[in-house]
Amino acid sequence: MSDLKKILELALSFERSGQEFYKSNMEKVKQVLARETFMYLMEMESSHVEFIKKMIEKLKTDETINIEATGEKDEIFKERLKSQALSSNTYSNDLADLSILRMAYLIEKDFVEYYGKASEKIEDDRAKKLLTTLRVWEEGHMELVKRLMERIYEKNALDLGFYPF
Repeated sequence: MSDLKKILELALSFERSGQEFYKSNMEKVKQVLARETFMYLMEMESSHVEFIKKMIEKLKTDETINIEATGEKDEIFKERLKSQALSSNTYSNDLADLSILRMAYLIEKDFVEYYGKASEKIEDDRAKKLLTTLRVWEEGHMELVKRLMERIYEKNALDLGFYPF
């Protein structure tokens, strides 16, 4: 089995886990914007699953990997996230949401690191570009979660002198 196929199969497993995380935690978060963010990220992870499955199939047939036509909708969602107000949840609900958001942040961060290290390891330029694209997508997701966490910190005047990201 090629290195790229092994990398993509593990990535597929990670993306499925991420999708499941967002699905199972969507109803646990109380902040409406967090719920919407989780719905969005669940859909994005689902599209990553499909994308990676197609790449694995292309590897089986030695078909050329083309990632030019792919893209993410993060910019549109980021703009909406900026303009949408947080719901007026209780302090304790926001703290509970922050715990779940922190897990989401760490999952996305792990994906970024995995794709980054995998792209350094692989020698084929097209495979490197594919993995770099996946890393960039996950960086966008990480940024979405980070911004949401920052807004909840600010809403609750939680100036701890540090942010755990």
